[in-house]
Amino acid sequence: MEKHYTRYEKARIISARALQIAQGAPILVKIPKGLSDPKEIAKIEWEAGVVPIDIKKLA
Repeated sequence: MEKHYTRYEKARIISARALQIAQGAPILVKIPKGLSDPKEIAKIEWEAGVVPIDIKKLA
């Protein structure tokens, strides 16, 4: 089942992952040479579907 996120949830997940990357977490995808911006790397991970962060929605 594919999950659907609001734009706010997506922004929160990407920003949390960017913070992890900035603090030295391993990068989970191959990135273009010279790319070092954690936010851009997190976006690439999001598009690849490998971000290890999920949101628990309350009913």
